[in-house]
This record gives sequence, structure tokens and C-alpha cells, in this order.
Amino acid sequence: MPKSADRRASIRVLYYIGNSYKERDKTRSVNFVNEYQQHFLNGQGIPGIGFEYQFYLDNIDKITLEQMNGMAARYITDQNRTIIVEAPDNEKPNLPTEAALLGWITAAGKNLTPYIDNVSTKPLIEKVPEAGKIVDEALDDSTGVTTLTFENGVKALLKPTNFKNDQILIAGYSFGGTSLASDLDFTAADMAASVVGGSGVSEFNQIQLQKMMTGKNVDITPYISDNTQGFSGNSSPQDFETALQLIYLYTTQPRKDNDIWQSNMSQVRSVLVNRHLDPGSVFQDTVSAVLNRYNFRAMVPTIGRLNTATLDKAFDFYKSSFADAGGFTFSFVGSFDVNAIKPLLTTYLGSLPTGNAKKTYKDLGMYPPAGQITKTVNKGIGDKSSVQLVFSGDYVYNDLNNIQLDALEEVLNIKLIERLREQESGVYAPGVRARYQKLPVGRYNVTISFGCAPENVDKLIAATMDEITKIKLNGAQLTDIKKFQAEDMRGKEVQLRENYFWIGYLAGGAQNQEDPHRILHYPTTLQTVTVASTKDSANKYLSGKNLIKLIHMPEKKADK
Repeated sequence: MPKSADRRASIRVLYYIGNSYKERDKTRSVNFVNEYQQHFLNGQGIPGIGFEYQFYLDNIDKITLEQMNGMAARYITDQNRTIIVEAPDNEKPNLPTEAALLGWITAAGKNLTPYIDNVSTKPLIEKVPEAGKIVDEALDDSTGVTTLTFENGVKALLKPTNFKNDQILIAGYSFGGTSLASDLDFTAADMAASVVGGSGVSEFNQIQLQKMMTGKNVDITPYISDNTQGFSGNSSPQDFETALQLIYLYTTQPRKDNDIWQSNMSQVRSVLVNRHLDPGSVFQDTVSAVLNRYNFRAMVPTIGRLNTATLDKAFDFYKSSFADAGGFTFSFVGSFDVNAIKPLLTTYLGSLPTGNAKKTYKDLGMYPPAGQITKTVNKGIGDKSSVQLVFSGDYVYNDLNNIQLDALEEVLNIKLIERLREQESGVYAPGVRARYQKLPVGRYNVTISFGCAPENVDKLIAATMDEITKIKLNGAQLTDIKKFQAEDMRGKEVQLRENYFWIGYLAGGAQNQEDPHRILHYPTTLQTVTVASTKDSANKYLSGKNLIKLIHMPEKKADK
């Protein structure tokens, strides 16, 4: 191990223990419980983070490079070594012998040369961009959110908090996404962000970039989804400028790396080759296909389609997606002072290039088809079946409808646990999941899923429909509604003290053009859930007019 790598390891260890020390007054109770548990069960000491942090500071530099290399030599040996080879059943005749495996390992260890630690001493950005201008600034006193609008059209939503001492969460988006890619280029477009995000930035490859980030608490990841592209990440207050620099570079100086591309392609191919042999994967692929009207974009790519993708296509799509920053909205939540970070935002966000072209997205019709559909997949020999019942339809996205669907999800979940698991003893853990969206069009789906013995499928589907009918006729029981309201209100009270809630609230609200004050009215909105409203919701959203039954049965069941 080179001395420089040893030093980076020390810096990294100090960073993690230092972060725990900085957040010592924000430590969750569960962390203390886990420490006490380990002390009681295993005799592990609990001197406290103050002592531990000081101990690391006093002793980490006393560890020598020779000690580290000696430890590696002691623990990484050819004794007591286990080699595990995994392969599908049909490859069993082609598996290597033990002698072949040992031979490969021996060959790999020959003629090794000392690792050369290539560390760049250059700054991440050689020339700081010329700052843009803030053309509008508004503070919302009721939410504590400041909105900045820059001359280039970029917006920034700023929510300073004291929930964490060393955390700033970051989210940015603009409309477009892979919906704008042609069918021919979609596969490359779908891989674009992961490949570019793993290739480094500017003149620095990913390994060099990781070394430059040693000791820094910063992570920025570009993404391209169906309808948007943007960034997600976090940083500490002291590394916030580095985070903004990465956003600037991923936008203006992205990098393509053929080695990363080939590695990604190889990984995808290895997954695809034998995916059809795994019963669970076949069923989930069928579910995805049916629920998205067999649109190939929602399906696992074939090898042939994968081969149409090239690095140049992926890189070109990435660049076109991020070329115009004018439609970007960034959200920042965490430990910062608005006035202190405004100059950094003006420099790195206000200077992003813009063409003033308003990008949007395309509705590709990727949602469940109308009507009643049953699709059974007979795959595998295990004595177990899986069932998904999907109710779906058009949806008017607003706070009142959203809370009603949330309530319907919870009360139905309560009833199905009571009926399917406790009364019928047919399943272990039934689940209900309600989802709703505004973009690209208003849609909802309620998915009921459970696993059971093949012979119980029809009986448990009937029991599920019976419980739905009861709510449609009589509404939910008042006790179940009160339970939902109490748990939901308590959950919201906790969330209001969490940065992760607020970053989702700001970013999601901006995308959906929601009322920024909706959280202030949440207690009142929650009280609109009543016995009568759950009855109305069940008849509206679980009518059965659009119901897709997806069933996974073993092959032996189909042969009877």
C-alpha cells in the first residue's frame, strides 16, 4: 500500500468518526439502544463518542504503513480460504474444477508490480466561472423557504434547518427525461446518466475524482428519469462549494469513459443472459410489461436492443439533456445560512448555460390498460404462488384526493392482514400500496400483493374482494380510521424535523406545482377522512372496472 493511500484511509476514518461527533447532540435513540445491546450481549465498551473521537485523533497517526501492510499479509493468505462460484443450473457442466480455480488465482498473483497512486494536485475547477445575477428573491415566512431566481432562469429553493449539524441535502430537476429520446436511441439514453455519472468530470476520471473527494462529505449524482433530468446529493456545510462545483462540471464538462461503458454493458449482458431462467424475474418482467401496455421502454432490454446502444449515443443524449439549465429548479435543505451561500449559488448555478428553450416531457402512455385482465405466469417448480391485484385509472391529483387514497391504503391493509393472515391463515404478509401521480398525466393505482400456496390463490383473491366489497358498502371502521389518523399525524410530526422530508416536499412540490403551504393545512386535511369518505373512495378507486390480476403459479400446477 502506498503512503498516499494509507494517508487517505486515515482521513476517511477520521471523517466518519468526526461526523458522528459533530452530530452527537442529534443522535437518535435507536443508536444508543444498539450500543447498549452490544454492551450487554457482547461486552462491547460504550465510552461515548467524545472519548472515541479524541482517541482516534490521538492515535490514528501512530499507525505506520508497515503495520498496515503487515496486517494485510497476516489476514490475506491462502489458508482457511473459501472460494464460492455461482452459476445457473444449465452451466453446471461448464463449471471450472478446483484445480483450475486455484490456478487462476495463482496466475493472477504473479508478476505483480507495486501500485502507482496517481493523485491529481490540480483544483477541481481551474477557472471559477463568472457569477450570474439574482433577479428575484422572496422569503416565505410561514415555511421558512427562500426562493431565488437567477438571470439564466435557474431557481433555487432554500430551507435552512437545525435538524442536523453537518448536513445539506440537494435536489435539482428540469423536465424532459428519456421521454424525449427516440425509440432507436432509448436504450443508450436510459444508460446515459449512470455511465456519465461513473466516468468522472472534466479531465478527472472516477478514480481520480474519488481520491480528490477523500475527507470530504460530498456526493452528487446526475440522473435521467422518464420525465426529468437532474441531480441528487448531499454535502457538509464546509464542502458545499465542492458540491456546487460538481453540479457545474457535470452540466458543463461531463466526461465519457469507454472503460466504464464497457463495464456497464458487460454487467447488463450478464444479467440478461440467464434472466429468463429465474421464475421470480420472469414474473416481475411480465408484471412490468402488462402494467405499461407492453411498451418496450418499461421492459428489460433484449440483447439485440442492448447492442443498439453506443457510448457516443449515450453521451450525446446526456449533453442534450443538460445543455439548457434555464428550466432547472434546485432545492437545498439543511445546515446553512441563506446569505452566506448566496454568492456560491450565484457563481455555480447562476452561471450555468441556458438557451431559454422551455423543455417539457412526452406522455408515452406508460400506465395500466383499461378493463379487466388476468395474466398467469407458470414458471418454476416451487410450491408457492404470488398474486398482484392492480386497480387503476385516471386521477385528479390534489391534497384531498391524496389523503383519501392514503387512508384507503391503510384501512384496507389492516383488514387484509386480519382476514388473509389471521383468519384465513393463508398468507404471511399481505401488502397494499396506493400510488398516485400528476405527471405526465394524472393516474392512480392500488396494488394488493401476497404470496400463498398455489391451491389457495382463488380462495384468497375472493377473500380480498370480499373485504373490498365491505368497505364499498359500509366504509371503513371508525377505529381503523382513527388509527390511521393518529399514526399518520405522529409520523408527520417526526418528518417535520427531518431534512429528508423537506427536500422531498420542496422538490416534489415544485415539480407538481403544489401549494407550498399545504403542510400547514395537513391536520385539517387529515380530518376529512371519515367513514363516508372511505366508502366513496373505495367505490371510486376500487370499482373493479379497471382490474388487472397478475398471478405467478409453479409449472407443475399448470400441468394438472
